[in-house]
Amino acid sequence: MREQTLLTREWVQNKQTFLDWDSQPASFKHYPHFCYRIKLSDFPSLQWLEETRCVTDKAIVAQRAYYRLNVPSAGNLHPIEMYVQLRNMEGILSGIYHLDAVHHELVMIAEIAGEGIEPYLGLTSRFEGALVMISLVPFRSSWKYALRAWRYLYLDLGHQIGALGLSAEHFGVKLTKVSPTQPLNTIMGMSEDEVIAAVYGIGELSTRSVRALKKSLMRVYPTDYSESNEILGRELAENPPYTALPVMEKYEDFLKLNATRRSGREFDATRMSDEVMKILLNRTSPSGLEIISLVLQAQCMQLGVYRSGVCIEKGEFISECVRLLLDQRFISGANMVLFIHAEDFCASSHIEAGIIAQELYMVCESHNVTCSGIGAFYDEEGSRWSTNPLIYAVAIGGKR
Repeated sequence: MREQTLLTREWVQNKQTFLDWDSQPASFKHYPHFCYRIKLSDFPSLQWLEETRCVTDKAIVAQRAYYRLNVPSAGNLHPIEMYVQLRNMEGILSGIYHLDAVHHELVMIAEIAGEGIEPYLGLTSRFEGALVMISLVPFRSSWKYALRAWRYLYLDLGHQIGALGLSAEHFGVKLTKVSPTQPLNTIMGMSEDEVIAAVYGIGELSTRSVRALKKSLMRVYPTDYSESNEILGRELAENPPYTALPVMEKYEDFLKLNATRRSGREFDATRMSDEVMKILLNRTSPSGLEIISLVLQAQCMQLGVYRSGVCIEKGEFISECVRLLLDQRFISGANMVLFIHAEDFCASSHIEAGIIAQELYMVCESHNVTCSGIGAFYDEEGSRWSTNPLIYAVAIGGKR
C-alpha cells in the first residue's frame, strides 16, 4: 500500500479539492434509544475500560461539537469504535455492549447466557470477564484523506491499543491474547463500513461450555452516510485482526496524564530541558521499527541526527524538518522530532508505531512537555536518514 498512498510535492500542489466540513460523516456510532445502558462510573471494576477510550474535552467549533479524546486521531476524525462482551461480572448483566465514549456508558446490544462470541475467537469454553473488540470505520478518515487514510487508520488503531495497554497496566488487569476468525465481523452485525481490527481478553477461561450466537447482532451503521472506496475496503478486509499484546510502562499519575493528553501545535523550546531530551533519545526501538531522532533546539546538547542516543550527524535541521513534514510551520518551534521507520511497510508496523507514539504522549506529559503525532510527510524525502520507509513522526517541545 505504500506506492498507492505516497505524498509527493507534485501531488500536494495539484490537489485543489475543497473540503466542506458540513459534509463530515458522524464521528461516533449511536445505538437506538431503547437499548439498555449502564454508566461506566457506576462500576469501579470497569474503570480500566472507561479510561481506555473517553472524551476528555468538548468545544463548539463552527457550530459543531468538537471532541477531544484520550487518544489522538489524524484530523480529529476518530475512525474507531469499541465493543465488549462482559460475562459473570458482579452487578452487570452478561451481554455484548458498545462503548459510547461521548456519554461514558455501555450500550447493550445483546444479553447472553450460554452463548457468546467465544467460538469466533478460538475459545471452546466461556470467558469470564471482558472480551474487548476494536473496530475501524474507514469512511470517517477516507472522507478527508482518500486512500492515504489506510495509514492513518492503522496509526489510530495503534494509539487505541496503546491506550488499552496503558490503562490495563495502571489498573493491574492482564490482557489475554485470542484468535479471532473472519465470521466475527458478521456475527457482530458489522456492515461493509466497519471492520473489527483488534481483539483482547481481560479475565480467564472457565470450564463451562459455550455456544455460538444463533444470529448476527443488530446492524447499526457507524456513520450517518458513507461512500465506498473499493481499494481501501479490500485492504482492510484482507488484514487479519491485530492480536499482539502491547507492552507498556506503568505511570502512577496515569489518570491525570490520560485526561490531559493533547496534541500540541505550539511549542516553547526554552521550556524543555536537555535531560528530558536525553530520556527520549535513549528509548529503545522495538523489533522491526527504527527511531531516528533530530534534535532541533537545545540548551547545551549537540544539535543533529541521533540513533540510539548517539549523534550520527551534527547540524541544524529545522528547515529540513519543516519541509519534510508538509511545510507545517509549527514544527519550527519544536525541540526535537522522532521519526519512526519500518523495516516492513505493513498494517502491523503502523499499528506498532501508533502504540509507541501513545506511550510517547504519556512520557511527554509526565515531564511537562508536549508532543504531536504527524502522519503527513513527503515520503521520498523521508528516506533522508534511513533506508527504511518513514511511517510516522512525533514532534516534541516545551509547553507554551
